[in-house]
Amino acid sequence: MENAGPSYSICYLLDQNDVIVDVGPGWDEFARENDAPDLDAGKVVGRKLIDFVAGDDSRMYVRAILHSARLFRRPLVRTYRCDSPDQRRFMEMRLSLTEDGLLKWEHRLLRTEQMQRRMRFRAAAGGRTARLTVRCSWCNRLKLSTHWYEPDQAPLPPDAASGEVLVVYGICPTCRGA
Repeated sequence: MENAGPSYSICYLLDQNDVIVDVGPGWDEFARENDAPDLDAGKVVGRKLIDFVAGDDSRMYVRAILHSARLFRRPLVRTYRCDSPDQRRFMEMRLSLTEDGLLKWEHRLLRTEQMQRRMRFRAAAGGRTARLTVRCSWCNRLKLSTHWYEPDQAPLPPDAASGEVLVVYGICPTCRGA
């Protein structure tokens, strides 16, 4: 297990309409490391944060967090997972208001763990969600049938033969309750 330092490495600022108005210096490097050229700074600044959130449950959850941070006007800190294909990445986020009324959303890596097998996920475009695997946007667990599994410990769904699992995003009962 690796431990990361205490500083926040990914940061972005949101205006009152949840439009990304600026990103921190580590943003483009993180996008490159995660093979996400469509998320470089030039393509996200000026767009609403919610444009990058998949799944109705996940969008509702993010909106609730944004609302809470603004309503209570004190830093809001939560842990979550942001896995790479071969590592569990345990993260922490911190939302706080700046003096000029922007919402600062910072993320930092707490620790990593090696996955038992490499997993890649792709958000399904349309289709019947009842036949797709649900992935929790907060803890990354997968719902297959009626059970939630760690991604690398779940029975592989039929679409995983291509190397990618098609998913719809939601929030599992454990994370929803937290």
